Amino acid sequence: MLKRFLTAFLLTSFVVAMLVLGVTVSYHFLDGLILFFVTLGVYEMYKCLKVGGYNPYKTPIIIVALLAYPAWLFFKLPGLIGVFGVAFAVGLVIMTFKKDSSLNDLTTTFFAMIYPYFMLSPAFYMTENFCGIFAVAYAIFVPVMTDTMAYLVGSTMGKHKLCPVISPKKTVEGLIGGTVCNGVFLLIIAAIYSVINKGVEVHLFAIFIAGMFCSLVGLVGDLSASVIKRQTQIKDYGNIMPGHGGIMDRFDSVLLVAPFMFYLFSQGALVTLG
Repeated sequence: MLKRFLTAFLLTSFVVAMLVLGVTVSYHFLDGLILFFVTLGVYEMYKCLKVGGYNPYKTPIIIVALLAYPAWLFFKLPGLIGVFGVAFAVGLVIMTFKKDSSLNDLTTTFFAMIYPYFMLSPAFYMTENFCGIFAVAYAIFVPVMTDTMAYLVGSTMGKHKLCPVISPKKTVEGLIGGTVCNGVFLLIIAAIYSVINKGVEVHLFAIFIAGMFCSLVGLVGDLSASVIKRQTQIKDYGNIMPGHGGIMDRFDSVLLVAPFMFYLFSQGALVTLG
């Protein structure tokens, strides 16, 4: 328990430090935080698939890991799509000419890239728009806060199993408690943010509802990642965080929340810039 707590404390401190630097120095610190998560996430997914008996190709994954962010930085969405297109073309070439290669190898290669990297890539856009730190912090802390509160409520009051086959420790009580507590927590943070930033209109009721709904979206991401682990027969995606596992173990739910949050912010559903 102590190891888990210390790891959570250090990770939270690192994330908060990068968020603060992203506001006070440059938004590129926020990009660096996201890049750290997605790069390790792609690596962990690649290892997971290899352990599970699949054969994803290294070269397309390396292309995306090295070139996707620079392409986004200089050419935005067309550059990002271009890098994934090149990686896909390279994968097709490998499948065509590599002995004993198969379509299954190609599909697992692109799953390893798209699931962690492309799903979280909208956060790169949010660092420059939609109030930067607020949008990124919202996307990160929604699922993390939900997971934490669901664990606390479920471990003390949980009696009814939510998905006993996929995730035996999750309970219905934990889900309800985590969802409501997350909505309240984000409502408080949003209220503070609206006071600090007078030129930004924060839609508090929408924040509350979106916070609770995103908790459910994050749960789907969490359970999906658990299914992948079960099918590849691994316990954790990695061991970079003692007591928690890998980056994918801790931020699997963020992968589905980030695109959803991007849509809400882009439509002006959560904030309106003055």
